[in-house]
Amino acid sequence: MDEMHRKHPLVPTIQGWRRSGSAEFIELQPLSSDQVGEMVMAIFHEATVSDEFRDFLQERGEGNPFVVEEMLRDAVDRGDIFRTTTGGWDRKAVGEMRMPRTVRAAILHRLERLRKEEVDVLSAASVVGRAADVNTLIAVTRMDESVVYSSLETCVTYQLLEEDDRTSGKFRFRHALTREAVYEDLIMPRRQQLHARVAEVLAARPDAAAVDLAHHLLAAGKYDDAVPICVAAAEAAIHARAYRDAADMLERAAPHVRDKAERSRLLCRAGDAYWNNDEPEAARRLLEEGIAGLETEGEAVEAAGYRIQLGRCYWELLRSDLAREHFERARAVLEKEGPSEALAIAYMRISGSMSFDRVTETSLEYARRAAEIAQQAGAAMAYAWSLNFVAIAEVHLGQVEQSFDHLEQSYQASIQGGYQFQAENAVFNSAWTAMHVGLGSRARMWSDRAATHKWSTQIWPPYIRSLVGLGQGRVGEAIEFARIAEQKAGDVGHEKQHWRSLVLLAHALAEGLHGEEAAGLMPPVSSRIEGQDIMYDTAPRISTLLAQGKLEQALELARNTAHDLGDLGSIAEAISAVLRDDPACLRAYLDSLTVKGELNESPGLNTARGRLALYEGRLDDARSTLQRALTAFEEGGLRLDAWHVGRSLAEAEARTGDEAGARKRLEGIARDAEAAGARLAAKLARESAARLGLETSRVQKMRTPSPPASAWCRCCSPTSAATRS
Repeated sequence: MDEMHRKHPLVPTIQGWRRSGSAEFIELQPLSSDQVGEMVMAIFHEATVSDEFRDFLQERGEGNPFVVEEMLRDAVDRGDIFRTTTGGWDRKAVGEMRMPRTVRAAILHRLERLRKEEVDVLSAASVVGRAADVNTLIAVTRMDESVVYSSLETCVTYQLLEEDDRTSGKFRFRHALTREAVYEDLIMPRRQQLHARVAEVLAARPDAAAVDLAHHLLAAGKYDDAVPICVAAAEAAIHARAYRDAADMLERAAPHVRDKAERSRLLCRAGDAYWNNDEPEAARRLLEEGIAGLETEGEAVEAAGYRIQLGRCYWELLRSDLAREHFERARAVLEKEGPSEALAIAYMRISGSMSFDRVTETSLEYARRAAEIAQQAGAAMAYAWSLNFVAIAEVHLGQVEQSFDHLEQSYQASIQGGYQFQAENAVFNSAWTAMHVGLGSRARMWSDRAATHKWSTQIWPPYIRSLVGLGQGRVGEAIEFARIAEQKAGDVGHEKQHWRSLVLLAHALAEGLHGEEAAGLMPPVSSRIEGQDIMYDTAPRISTLLAQGKLEQALELARNTAHDLGDLGSIAEAISAVLRDDPACLRAYLDSLTVKGELNESPGLNTARGRLALYEGRLDDARSTLQRALTAFEEGGLRLDAWHVGRSLAEAEARTGDEAGARKRLEGIARDAEAAGARLAAKLARESAARLGLETSRVQKMRTPSPPASAWCRCCSPTSAATRS
């Protein structure tokens, strides 16, 4: 009824039909987000759609199915939504999708009935924003008050505008698309003129938001006035952790700064804001330019501080070699200036670079040096953060309890100091480490923190929730969160976390016995960059091959695993599952590890040791060692690990004469794993029962797994990187 305003000649006739009951009236409500999602899935023949994409379409199209369909059609025509080489659908970032030409033309057609002064008021309103007050419109249009009121009344009658707040005299566009179409129809000089007038009005109001004033000054081309306002607005946005807004303000202001050093400084600050918003590629681009400019202008020390951030961007973009180079270059400059927060961070980053490949005493030495420098410089944030890097090195050196004490101290100090990224870093590292050491209770505690804090919308929490959920045997939930993690990391270009999320998603799918989809998502072995990547992907790769029934390839992968990595236990646990026919290889691997201190009781390592004893015929040792591992996993709630190690324990029981106990254990694994969606564990338990000659009729038959969304893509998938850093 938008086209049929209250003065339309057909209105009396329709009202008569309504009163007499001679016509049935159907009130069409806007589509909800879920309904828009169903519409997208039907159009693209997909099983699911991302929350981000669904909500974007619902908000942009305001639930109008015609607009939604036209947006999708136009996006396909423009290449914003496109077919991938695998036949699925992919899309560009939602910010790149524009208003369909057909929708724009339909909206502008409605304006043809308006008089010039009415169009002028509507144009001014589109420049002001979604809502505009009468006084602003009078000032911007420079029309007589009565003309503005009359024009507003006409726009309301034609259902283009509506009163936003009757007490404040504000009017807003009934549909955001109407405002967008009107605004884009303005020629540039007229648009700049109107923005300049709005800026004049805002500048005279002490309560005007700096970001609004900056926006209108920039749009008006008044750059000298805009730059200081942009900087002030960016600082306010950073304080509110609205990093994307801050980056946008600084990047827009920088080209209009005459002083070369200051322009370079703004570019670096914009890059830093992009990085804090989990956009490493955008950050890298601006930091490269800004750092070069600062160095040219003789600001080498300031440039070195930003160079550390540039190195981090390269690490997130899978260039750890360049990352280390930038960290070292920054340290060389900063070391000459004495203790500082930046120097402490440089030492942390270098310590991290070492730890991410192979932890040594030097890793710990650099982390402790970072803490010492931070204390000397009075840098509370850097000191809180340094404990994180100390902990990363300590755990690999067998100081497990001390490591978690330092992680807790880092977390608490960061929370108290308001250091959000550093707190996030502690959560990610703690949960990840606990999972790989096999400390389920600790992993659960840290995962709960990831789920409940205000940073739960960022890119890393769904990864941790998937990782911990998978270990707990909640396979369906793990798949869901891994998909979200993959989508979010991909959207912002965080290649490191995207790689990790793909690996985790493949692992969860494989444990659900969706081997082919898992294999299609798994990055190649050649994509490994650092030693820690082998800890991330060994178990997922082996599970994927087992889910495909490719035992020989799994065996080959296990044989080729580097022999000096895996002291936390997760790698040993994974490869030991497939080395039954090559115990010599498993022994050589275990003998190659330098396992220190408390790590010797890692349930993952005990699983591998117990399996080696089983394969070598030392059955009593196998039973006792595997039972210790199983108890640790069960007490920590890590059911998936418990099901897999329980399979080996059942074999040891059967081979020592306890066939009844073995049968009962395998039946329980098959039943419980199947119910939890861990169909690979259930399948392997049944195969073990068959190989051992146990009665398989008592083991519940496996249901055929229903596939998850097989054609998953960024078009149709759920939607500061505190990764292990």
